[in-house]
Amino acid sequence: MKIIKKKNFLTSVLLLTLFAFLAGVVFVEAAVWDPANTNLPTNTIQQIIVNAINWLTGIVATVSVIVILIGGVYWITAGGDEERVKSSRRWMVGGIGGLIIALAAWAIVKVVTEKFF
Repeated sequence: MKIIKKKNFLTSVLLLTLFAFLAGVVFVEAAVWDPANTNLPTNTIQQIIVNAINWLTGIVATVSVIVILIGGVYWITAGGDEERVKSSRRWMVGGIGGLIIALAAWAIVKVVTEKFF
């Protein structure tokens, strides 16, 4: 009885392995590659520059929000110390200024790209 189970198991493993390798041979014909069609984006230099500016604007805006949050945490943990409150205000004003600059840059890029491109 053990020999029959072992024989059936080995036969099953052999057939599964054989079918697994045959599936690869069958699907080779399904993947026809056309070298002219790479599905890569064809951006112009203007679009690449706009994308880079948009990325940088997003990074500056994110850093500005983080700076505002750091200033808020400093303010909360100041404990009434006037020097730390002034420092936290400087952090927050700097963050708000950076955020305004980032939003203005985004708006300028948006207007220029819609107007000229």
